[in-house]
Amino acid sequence: MNIHQITDLHIPDGNVTEEQYLHVRENVRRQLDYTNETKPDLLVVSGDLTMNDACEAGCLWLRDQLPDIPVIVIPGNHDEPEMIKRLFGEWPWRQDYEDCSIVFLDTSPDLMSKEDMTNLQAAESETPCILFMHHPPHRIGTGFMTINQPLLNCDESAAAISNSIVEHVFCGHYHNEAEILCDKFMLYLTPSPAFQISLNVAQFSMESFVPSVRTINVCENQVTSELVFV
Repeated sequence: MNIHQITDLHIPDGNVTEEQYLHVRENVRRQLDYTNETKPDLLVVSGDLTMNDACEAGCLWLRDQLPDIPVIVIPGNHDEPEMIKRLFGEWPWRQDYEDCSIVFLDTSPDLMSKEDMTNLQAAESETPCILFMHHPPHRIGTGFMTINQPLLNCDESAAAISNSIVEHVFCGHYHNEAEILCDKFMLYLTPSPAFQISLNVAQFSMESFVPSVRTINVCENQVTSELVFV
């Protein structure tokens, strides 16, 4: 199974004037063009869709650009979950495929819910289990996002995942890239096409970047992933 992930799009509305954000829609188009060309089995958009919180115009623009393949959209902390459901359809909590099982969580309140923790630890699967969520369940680096905007119950969430069948977690939120072994699961941090934030600078500090798409391949019970720069 081939999966693509994009995240933290922060699409501006049609009235954007800030020069530093004029590139965002073009970067998102480049991501989606790559996905449309390669036709994965699934595209996951893991939250923070618009520059202005819960901007319907930005969401509608994104919906019009999506390729004609299965797409699942989950909310981030800058999204309104009910708007996501209305415009993109409700995400499943779990979806089972031939090669893997995938869990999709809503961490838009900056928390993993107690119910999700319980369900994760009770879940069973005979194939690899992958988890998508907006926030990383781990403090990555010592920079602005770790200091100011971590998942509030990060340690408890990581423990719940480690005590579950989940072996691979894909997230965003930090606007940078990383791959980290966290106890019993691999954590993959996927960058934003809007702007990149330093992982180790305490003040909000942007870095130069090239937009990318995270590709995930599941084959013969093995999960591999890489970033493809577009």
